Amino acid sequence: MIETNSKTKSQFVGYFGVKNVETIERDLILPTVQKFFAARNIQTFKPIDESAAISDLDFDRKNFADFFAHFYEFIVDGIHKNGDNVEIPVTYCITLDETNCAKTCEQTQTRYDEILLFDTPVFYFIYIDVKDVFSCLKNNSN
Repeated sequence: MIETNSKTKSQFVGYFGVKNVETIERDLILPTVQKFFAARNIQTFKPIDESAAISDLDFDRKNFADFFAHFYEFIVDGIHKNGDNVEIPVTYCITLDETNCAKTCEQTQTRYDEILLFDTPVFYFIYIDVKDVFSCLKNNSN
């Protein structure tokens, strides 16, 4: 039931396959993400492109040299100036690996971690517990 996803550049991202991904997206992931970003007063956010999914291991010195251009293209490249303001898009990646998420949001209890550009978050790992995935599937099987 574990899938291989050859689209991703990272060698460290695991995939887990289910048939009813739309249900999980609609009933578990999207509400979790919306609540998390609302607690941070972030209105505009987007998931990272599936091929760009990353792991904390991609940032290890021995792996990052090859990964930097990929990281730039999908996370940092969207920064642009709009009049007098600099707009920094927020991107996120859902992870089933709790070790990617050392922090807990006080308001939502969502486990997460972030990558900062100076002091501004540009990327978030958001943890979804695999037990919640199964609960979501079971609740929607009736």
